[in-house]
Amino acid sequence: MKKRYIYSILFGVPGFAVSLITALAAFGALTGFLWIYVYGDNPWPRSTEKLLPTFFILTFLALWISFIFAGFMTGIKLENTPGLNRKHILISAGATALPVALIILHQFDAGNLGPVSDSTLCSDFCSGKGYSGSGMPPKDSGDRTCSCFGDAGQAVITVPLASEPVD
Repeated sequence: MKKRYIYSILFGVPGFAVSLITALAAFGALTGFLWIYVYGDNPWPRSTEKLLPTFFILTFLALWISFIFAGFMTGIKLENTPGLNRKHILISAGATALPVALIILHQFDAGNLGPVSDSTLCSDFCSGKGYSGSGMPPKDSGDRTCSCFGDAGQAVITVPLASEPVD
């Protein structure tokens, strides 16, 4: 296989994750700007339902195609050099693993991966029992109890919090 295609892959695979992260950041920045400075908490026009996802997709594709094109051009320049440079392959593997690791770390930090927090366990328990609210003492108190509140806002039951509250 010609080096221009190999380098397109070497740049394109990590470029996918980098483009995804960058497009998400740009999408978030644009949405935040529109919320704070343009539309606020008022109803947004229906056109934003199509324009914002289109902006995200176009940003992602433009960045990813740029990475692939840069790899293609680099491959053309290195086509006369014999053999594959293992260093380039290792850099590409590292550049692929780093953004994926950042995404996974972010998901752990956001609570989407890993153990469920005590407050989430308490909230799920109380809402499953039909109570309108839940609460817990401060984390630094050392008290691991879950209180479920009724419609009047008074604690109806308080249970110890193990891995999951007990009836």
